[in-house]
Amino acid sequence: MTSKRKPYGEGDIFAVPLRGSGFALGVVARVGRSGITLGYFFGPRLNCIPNSVEEGGFNSEVALKICLFGDLGLIQEKWKVLGRLSNWNRQSWPVPRFCRDGKLCVTYDESTLEEVRAERIPGGCAHLPVDGLEGAGYVEITLTKLLAPQPGSMA
Repeated sequence: MTSKRKPYGEGDIFAVPLRGSGFALGVVARVGRSGITLGYFFGPRLNCIPNSVEEGGFNSEVALKICLFGDLGLIQEKWKVLGRLSNWNRQSWPVPRFCRDGKLCVTYDESTLEEVRAERIPGGCAHLPVDGLEGAGYVEITLTKLLAPQPGSMA
């Protein structure tokens, strides 16, 4: 059995179609086993897929959303890969700890994205990204909500 090369890799920038219209951008931070991928997602909502992207706008510390997701959107090329960050550095895009059920802090392996530890934290972990594997459609819906125009805004 031969393995087919994935159409994306660490450091790739990609466009996620939002429900209704528009796009959000994401960066692949890790490629795990069985199609599990770690992504950092960014606004603002774009009207169309850009021909090129300004790399200066991508910083892990200002991501709108960080999550583990299934790679179906990327594999089927519904999420278009736009290029790769020229200054890609794994250490600048860490695998964060995640929060499960508001109580457990979950740590994943940096390379495989397999769970290595889950522990209770005094005071909870609501400040961390939510734990769980999200499907491509769920990511699209969540980003659509996060990037929806706010009442009273000019968007």
